[in-house]
Amino acid sequence: MKIRVLPVAITAALSLLVLLGGWFLYRQAALERPIEKMLSQYPGVTSAQVTITQNKALLKLDLQSNVDVRALIAQLRKEEGSLLGSRTVALDIADHSTPEIDRLWKQASFSVAEAMANKRYTMIPDTLTKIQNQHGGYTISSGMDDHYVYVALSSASDKNANKYIILPLTAATGTGGNNNA
Repeated sequence: MKIRVLPVAITAALSLLVLLGGWFLYRQAALERPIEKMLSQYPGVTSAQVTITQNKALLKLDLQSNVDVRALIAQLRKEEGSLLGSRTVALDIADHSTPEIDRLWKQASFSVAEAMANKRYTMIPDTLTKIQNQHGGYTISSGMDDHYVYVALSSASDKNANKYIILPLTAATGTGGNNNA
């Protein structure tokens, strides 16, 4: 019996195409699209793009001012936790900062880094409130969960000006965490 190479090659190529296409469609329709829909419906989320890999879910977000990112992630884990599985969630938040907001964060960052290095997380809201009171017209808020400390800075006069910083609790001392703004 002689094996014909062309039919075997075509069959192998079609099988590979069907398998990879099926995985792509599954990932797109069953994993990424429901998460994007949930994120897009969250108040203050302008746009959301989700990319899921084997170990990580990358969320590219464009947020308005004063969005509670901690609550957003908590709702995501509650509603779509089964889709995320054991994947880590990485955030990439669009930058809408201004020079004034950058100066406020620069003023706060050392105290926040010191509080995190010493694991005295209750110092963070006090520091941010003090800086907010010194600079009228800006809102500075913070939140925390089991994985991150979330800091949000926004301008009262410019509703589009904001900066979101997500700092991992497990970051090595001196790394400054993950600046997602």
